[in-house]
Amino acid sequence: MRLQHYLSLDIGGTDVKWGILTSEGGIIKKDSFPSKADGATILAGIKEIISDNYQEICGVAISMPGFINPESGFIEKGGAIVAFDKFNLASALNEEFSLPVSIENDVNCVALAEKWLGNGQNLSDFICLTVGTGIGGALILNNQLYRGNAFRGGEFGYMITHGIQMTTPLKGSLHQAASLYSLRKKYANYHSLPASKVTGEMVFQSYDAGDPAAEQIVSSFYQNLAIGIYNVASVLDPQKVLIGGGITSRPTFLKEVKHHLSYIDQVFNIEIETCHFKNNAGMIGALAFHIEKYGSG
Repeated sequence: MRLQHYLSLDIGGTDVKWGILTSEGGIIKKDSFPSKADGATILAGIKEIISDNYQEICGVAISMPGFINPESGFIEKGGAIVAFDKFNLASALNEEFSLPVSIENDVNCVALAEKWLGNGQNLSDFICLTVGTGIGGALILNNQLYRGNAFRGGEFGYMITHGIQMTTPLKGSLHQAASLYSLRKKYANYHSLPASKVTGEMVFQSYDAGDPAAEQIVSSFYQNLAIGIYNVASVLDPQKVLIGGGITSRPTFLKEVKHHLSYIDQVFNIEIETCHFKNNAGMIGALAFHIEKYGSG
């Protein structure tokens, strides 16, 4: 008889994080391997991990970027992992290993983790917004994850917040205005550097040191992020907006966002908080969905 342990994986463009988890969300062990945003590398790595832990697990739960049908496991768009476009990863693994496999969008998994064991446990209606290379989002409405008509609900990054920019309208999107990539790119352009040579940490260090260019760029970043939060919240009127992503580890992050949001928000009194889970959010949320889909055990 198999133990009630699960393999949970969080697939990203840089790394695949994985862990063996209990049915209560406890992490027994965890590790990662480089994904290189390469489908063959990721698939081979996942199969090796399943084989190594096969006797210990009763299911495989997966979180990854993209437009995903969680009912069938079909990936319409795999985000940074383009080799997974139009691919059913769940079926491929199930056929080879005869284990139940689930797969869900990564930011949806963040929201599910927060609802299950995090800062959304006592909330019926909240928004998760993640700030990273792009802007991600997920919605919990009436205690349920809202996925939308084509499993694209919560894609806040595609919201146009800065008008139509000539023939490339998505240049006015929240992705372009409030992502860490846009922050790095603006700083790199100002200093005539390649964006690859600039990190978010570098920009915020310059900001904290009083560099005028960094002050302008970071202030604009926070203002744009506040606009996105306000727009989404004004439509849905949630109890809370939970913000995730590596930037939330910055001690003053929440204070700085609230400062800019308070100027915009004269009506809704939007409450914001950081997500409880950090690097483990994808794994825990993937397991939450897996248990919802298949039950525990």
